[in-house]
Amino acid sequence: MKMHDFRFIIFCFLLIFTSLNLNAQTAEQIIHNHLESSGGTANWKKLNSIILKGDVILGLDQSYPMSVYHRRPYEKKVVFTVEGKEMLNEGYDGKNGWTYNELSGKNEILKNYQPDAFDSDIMDYAKKGFTANYTGKSTSDGKECYKVELTKNVNKVTYCFSTQNYALLWEENKDEKLFYYDYKKFNGLEFATRIVGQPKDGGEYVIHFSSIQINPTIDDKVFKF
Repeated sequence: MKMHDFRFIIFCFLLIFTSLNLNAQTAEQIIHNHLESSGGTANWKKLNSIILKGDVILGLDQSYPMSVYHRRPYEKKVVFTVEGKEMLNEGYDGKNGWTYNELSGKNEILKNYQPDAFDSDIMDYAKKGFTANYTGKSTSDGKECYKVELTKNVNKVTYCFSTQNYALLWEENKDEKLFYYDYKKFNGLEFATRIVGQPKDGGEYVIHFSSIQINPTIDDKVFKF
């Protein structure tokens, strides 16, 4: 092997190694910029409870008022108002998941329910066991975005952050793809007020939030089902 060939191989190796490191750093930086531009990591960590109210559109003639109560670390309640009556879509009381059973007319425990963490997985993702990788750029509704994959064991979620302001434009997991629109700030924290969900098994739903309360006091009774 000639010396210049050997140097070329070393150069290629270093180029690949550097590229991999830059990708890792880019993913970390993109997530950091997203958290900072949407309110600041420190402020997001001070968020301990939230109440969101609006409407969910499930079909052409299916629109219902919706309320979401969420309190750190896992307590959650999502209700629809149908014909003037609140109907539990899902809830978690700290031990069990719950939902309304139309046949029995009662709230019943959901088996194998996995509660949602209060924080997004991208917050302190490395401490939670996730790895983040920058996988290139994409477009969403004509807007360019950075794609970042978060992986933990067999779980993988792809996020796409705007190249302009690092707002989250969409995310995709094994079950559905979610698109985020109409960002507004509430007490300094930025939230999408319109979300379009596209489940992998078909269909589409739209959520509009008209009210978002930051760190409200939520009575313990709210999470008793």
